[in-house]
Amino acid sequence: MTAECGPNGETCVFVVIEGREPIHLSGDDGVLGCLAPAVSGALDPPYRAVGIRHEKSTWAVGAVGIEVIELPADTEGEELTLTVTQEGERALEIDGRPSAETIPALEQAVGDRYDAYFLQATRLEKELWEIGIDPL
Repeated sequence: MTAECGPNGETCVFVVIEGREPIHLSGDDGVLGCLAPAVSGALDPPYRAVGIRHEKSTWAVGAVGIEVIELPADTEGEELTLTVTQEGERALEIDGRPSAETIPALEQAVGDRYDAYFLQATRLEKELWEIGIDPL
């Protein structure tokens, strides 16, 4: 998709979640109001979108579906990784540091999908986190 969003900036990365304003993650936020409608309707939220200015005021924008969960507001850190092995061992890291803490909502997000997995969560805003889950 393309949009005419002006000559300022080079990139814009944002997340769209239904019922909320787009969440700006990086790059020029001045084009967010132009890029977000260009993607709207092409993909059901939630999704992560990236806009890149090609020439003059023409921007290309693409998006991929993501999974978003809510964690308690007092959850520490900006990045979480949880590894659960076939043997049931669990290892949580908060911002790259091992933690003895447990975050039940992370395991609830996986549900019955996998017995052993690697989950990575990145804070989007306050209690909203983008997650990716890979089986082991």
